[in-house]
Amino acid sequence: MVSATGRRGVRSRGEVVAGPARAGELIRGAGVARAAAQRKTRSVTARSLVVVLAFVLVVGCGGTATKESRPQPALTLKGGPSGGRFDVGGHSLYLECAGSGSPTVVLEAGFGGASQDWANVAPALGRTTRTCAYDRAGLGASDPIPGVHDPRDEVRDLARLLRRARIPPPYVLVGHSYGGLLVRLFAHGHPGETRGVVLVDALGRNAYRRELAAWPPSIAPVLRRQLAAPVYQGIDVRPGVALDDRIRSLGDVPLIVITAAHERQLAGGVPPWLYRRGMRLWSRMQAELARLSGDPAHVVALRSDHFVQDDQPEVVIRAVEAVVRAERGGAPLPPCARLFTGPDVRCLT
Repeated sequence: MVSATGRRGVRSRGEVVAGPARAGELIRGAGVARAAAQRKTRSVTARSLVVVLAFVLVVGCGGTATKESRPQPALTLKGGPSGGRFDVGGHSLYLECAGSGSPTVVLEAGFGGASQDWANVAPALGRTTRTCAYDRAGLGASDPIPGVHDPRDEVRDLARLLRRARIPPPYVLVGHSYGGLLVRLFAHGHPGETRGVVLVDALGRNAYRRELAAWPPSIAPVLRRQLAAPVYQGIDVRPGVALDDRIRSLGDVPLIVITAAHERQLAGGVPPWLYRRGMRLWSRMQAELARLSGDPAHVVALRSDHFVQDDQPEVVIRAVEAVVRAERGGAPLPPCARLFTGPDVRCLT
């Protein structure tokens, strides 16, 4: 399991950072202040980066009820969990793992999210194989990075983190929303280490430009100017988006795309015509993601909003377990209809 020489300290934002002696302590014990700050940060920044959330900004609907406003369950990984902070080159990132076996599942949260976003799926996955969740720089229990950084830096951070924590490949990468962009970049840059990918309502290719192009020119001129230079919370997404735009294939790596049937939670008060237009584009981008691999499955989680891992965690668990089995058996994925059954899902491929 993971070991680290964690340290105690006080974050510049007043967040208490504990050592790794008790697994999950950093996530559970960060305190009410951190949780409130993260809820505020995520409710603002996620709306700028998830295409559907841009609907909210178009009509100026702040204060929409979002997943970030719900109580956050603590991430408690059973089966010999351990965690700690690891230096990845001038700053330290927090990582928590549980379980044993290969391949290792790596969980990548959405924009502004952290390891606790996987609280409803990580414990079950830890009973299947080694499962790791981490906090990107500036989030959760990880150190911030001064100045502006971009998705390429975040992918390099993840590669260094896995090496420093002595977690060898192969990996199955699971990315939610913006995290889906990051795991595609990692998989493309580390094909020999990546043996499977699960995308959970993931950001599509060139989503920002395409969403703006779908809007009438008279809508949201201020937002258009903001997205022309998209630096949010110190992250410039443009270099990562440009790299992702050139990715047309991930080879034959097992790939499961999970699409949420709804985005109402994050688009309350949006005009119906704009919501429908955005959802049609989102659906097209999800289908494009499923075509990145020669071994895909694409399922719609019919009871889910954007955070499928909360609304239908069993769908995410089933998808990851299927990819792990395919890697272990050296076989392609079964047909989607064999993996996902029942009235709460619909297979598209």
